Parts: sequence; C-alpha cells; structure tokens
Amino acid sequence: MALNIREVVEAQVAEKIEKGEALAHAISAAEEAAAALDAAQKNVAAARRDAMTAGWTETELKRLGLANARPARTRKPRTQGAE
Repeated sequence: MALNIREVVEAQVAEKIEKGEALAHAISAAEEAAAALDAAQKNVAAARRDAMTAGWTETELKRLGLANARPARTRKPRTQGAE
C-alpha cells in the first residue's frame, strides 16, 4: 500500500513541477515580448523624428496611414459600487 501512496504523491509532485516550469516559461516569453515591443516603439519614434526632420508633416504622414504611433491607453478597471 505504501508503494501506491508513493506513486500517487510522486505523480502529483511531477505535475506541480511541470505546471510551475510552464508558468516560468510563459513569464519569460511575456517579458521578452514586452522588451521587443518597447524596442519597436522606440524605433518607430526615432523613425518618425527622422521623417519629420526630413520635411514630412504630421498631416502628410496621417494621410499615408502613418499616424502618430502612441502606445494604446489602458482603461482603469471600474470598481463596483462607485458611482
């Protein structure tokens, strides 16, 4: 009977370890994606400054579909009961 208990507990621990490792991997991937997004936004800002320095106007850029790229604003969560 002790062997059966050991197998059950070892299976539970193995599953916890697997899920913990999966979480660590997901967090790492999210951090890498956030860093890549930050770098891309900095590149866009630098390219926009270069374009404007070269003589492009904001209106011209908007007409070409190159509107000012600003990070999307996030909404604050609404608290229940507050009116």
